Parts: sequence; structure tokens; C-alpha cells
Amino acid sequence: MAKLNLNRVPIPKQEPKLRARNFNEVALGYTAEQAQAEASRCIQCPKHSCIDGCPVEVDIPGFVKAVRDGDMLEAVRILKDKNSLPGICGRVCPQETQCESTCSLAKKGAPIAIGRLERYVADWERANKESVSLPVIQPAPTGRRVAVVGSGPAGLTAAADLAKFGHNVTLFEALHVAGGVLVYGIPEFRLPKAIVQAEVEYVASLGVELELDSVIG
Repeated sequence: MAKLNLNRVPIPKQEPKLRARNFNEVALGYTAEQAQAEASRCIQCPKHSCIDGCPVEVDIPGFVKAVRDGDMLEAVRILKDKNSLPGICGRVCPQETQCESTCSLAKKGAPIAIGRLERYVADWERANKESVSLPVIQPAPTGRRVAVVGSGPAGLTAAADLAKFGHNVTLFEALHVAGGVLVYGIPEFRLPKAIVQAEVEYVASLGVELELDSVIG
């Protein structure tokens, strides 16, 4: 039996001298080899305590195992079953106080880098969207119409989940670009605007109608 690796695979970053001269993303993300190496650290414990630490109860062991096995479409499917914004959450969600803090490996060493793996899966899907994609499953329409005010992370998540239930959803945004705090409150080197736009487009692909420049109340 291989010895348990208690140390994380480091994530590549821009060199300090280089990033001091631009506003590009500092963390560059895992390569396929690095992601599989990190995913291989997961011991697939029976209690799945990491899921208990996730606010939306993503099947973390499931998507991590899929990354380990190189089954990226399955990893995407598992993630997006519960989380419509994996590219965003993989970058700015406080995993260190949520899912990673309840990881079994944290008792002896570094927890699985769940956020980094989530980002890797989302970035892989975006990079390969022209050649591979998940089948679109259209839910049965409920006939209910729902208005969601504000297209920040909460609004985008609510709109996506409601659309997945079959409701007719309209998302209203007061400003000319969707994303709320994701666009206007987080700098480019932490969360690139292109990532936010890609997630907004995914929410729209679920059938959500987006109304910009619409002040409500």
C-alpha cells in the first residue's frame, strides 16, 4: 500500500516580478498531471465529512475520484449537479473554512485542495467546450414564473437552481453587466471577468432570461 501523502500539490503561480507588472490572475491553476496527483491523495473515506462542510452539498469525493481517473466529463457532471458556478467557487469560495476544514486528511496534514480541483474541472470544461459538452436535460415546465432581483452570486445561483426545477426565470440586474460583486468587487487578478461571464452564459443556457439595466424598487 502506497504511503499516504499529507502534503498538497503546489499550484503554479506567476513569478512575483512578473505579476507586479500586470493584473492577470496570480494562481495559474493545475495541469492535468498535477490535478490527478492531488486527487489521488483523497482516501475516499466512508463518512464523506467534506460534503458536510459544503454549503450546497457537492459530491466532493465523487468529482475528486473522477478527476483522479481522468473522467473529466463525469467530474463536470457531478460538480454542476449541485453548483452552477464552479469556476467562480473554485477561486473565491472559502473552502479552507468549509469543505477543506472537515477533510479527514486535515487531522494529520494538509486537506485535499478541493477548491483548486474544482477550479481545474471548471477550467477544463471551458477550454474544451467546443469539442465536449454535457447533454442538456430540459426539466418539465412547471408553468410558474419567478423573478430574481440582482445577478450577484446569490442571484445567479438562485436563478440557475429555479430553472433546473423547470420554472420560467427572469433575472433582473440594475447595471449593464451581470455578476454583481463578482464583477465590481473582486479584482481581476483574483477572479478574471472572463470566468464570471462564462458562468453567466451557462446560467442563461439553462433558460434564464437576463434583463440588464433594470432597476427594481
